[in-house]
Amino acid sequence: MITFHHIHNYKDPYWAAIMNIYKRSFPIEEQRPTESMERLLAEENRYRISALLNEESEPIGLLTSWNLGTFTYIEHFAIAPAFRSQGYGTWALKAFMHSLSSPMVLEVEPPIDDTTQQRIQFYQRNGLILYEYNYFQPPYTAEQEGVVLRLMGSIPENKDFVTNVSYLLHKEVYGVKF
Repeated sequence: MITFHHIHNYKDPYWAAIMNIYKRSFPIEEQRPTESMERLLAEENRYRISALLNEESEPIGLLTSWNLGTFTYIEHFAIAPAFRSQGYGTWALKAFMHSLSSPMVLEVEPPIDDTTQQRIQFYQRNGLILYEYNYFQPPYTAEQEGVVLRLMGSIPENKDFVTNVSYLLHKEVYGVKF
C-alpha cells in the first residue's frame, strides 16, 4: 500500500528524494523549475505535491496536481525506476482518482514509440481515455520550448470539455496571457 504524504514546502524531509525522482523521470522541457514549484506551494492553494511512500515510508514516487474546479489535473506522476512494474503506479493512480469529486485529466506524449505507447496503455488500463484532439503544452520558462502532447481524461471525450481544459491549463497552470 502507498501513502500520500503532502509536501508543504521545500524543507519537507522527502523533498530532495522526490525532486531526484522528478528530475530523472521527465525530460527538461516537461519540468517545471524547482523555484516555481516552491513558490506555488507557498502561494497557490490549488497546487499540491504528494510524495508517494511505500510500506517502509520510503519515497518511491510523486504526484503533482491542480484542482481547477471543474476538473483535477495531474501535472506530474512518476514512480522511481526501482519500484516500477510492482503495482505501485496502478495503486496510487486509482487511489488518487477515487479521492476526486471531479473528472481528472493529464498530459502524455503522443504514441510514437514503444515507451510512449506503453505509458498510454498503462493509463488506459486504469480507466483513462486518450483524447484525439491535438494539444500543445506551453513552455514553463522563456528558455524552454513548448511540447506537442495529448490529453487523457477520466470522462469520454467532449470537444467543449477538452477546449475548456486546454484553456484553463494554459491560463492557470502555464500562465499564458490571453
